[in-house]
Amino acid sequence: MSESRSQKGFGLIELLVSVAILFVVLSALAVTLIQNARINRAQQMALQVQSDARNCLSMIVPVLRSAGWDPMNVGIPTAVVGGGGSQVQIFADLNEDGDTDDADEDVTIRFYGSRIEWRKTSDTSQPFVVLSEGITNDADGNGTAEPMFTADSVSSPTRITVKITSRSPVPDPRSGNYIRYTVQSDAIFRGKV
Repeated sequence: MSESRSQKGFGLIELLVSVAILFVVLSALAVTLIQNARINRAQQMALQVQSDARNCLSMIVPVLRSAGWDPMNVGIPTAVVGGGGSQVQIFADLNEDGDTDDADEDVTIRFYGSRIEWRKTSDTSQPFVVLSEGITNDADGNGTAEPMFTADSVSSPTRITVKITSRSPVPDPRSGNYIRYTVQSDAIFRGKV
């Protein structure tokens, strides 16, 4: 008489097949998570680059629009663009006292290195305040910065076009290229009443 034994548990081959299937599933999950993390990082970088450019433009354009405000008609100049379009100086008599000697009435905005800075006083001993880092003004990525400020006239401007290009601090993890974003706006001076 032979006794029949019932098998209980897994055999070695069944265990190896189960482990192999688990490994394939976990590998696919890990690849998906890594790709999603790269996509998320790239999207965050793109949003930051766009935010930097838009925030700078939203601070600069209102200052430019006030250029030439001269309610007393004393002949206040509007703006002077210099540095090959990398700097602009804006004059406005905001407190209506006949001069531009007070705070926020003589504003210098410049593209310096990789940032936009401004000084909101005629006192040149005062430091510039950084508005944003990571500004290249190199929209096409060829290594040459385009002018940030372009006036419609050299001697008596009434409008300045502002073009700001920001760039991500590190390359996009998916493509290996830097993310660039350009914003542009025309600021028409409000001038006299």
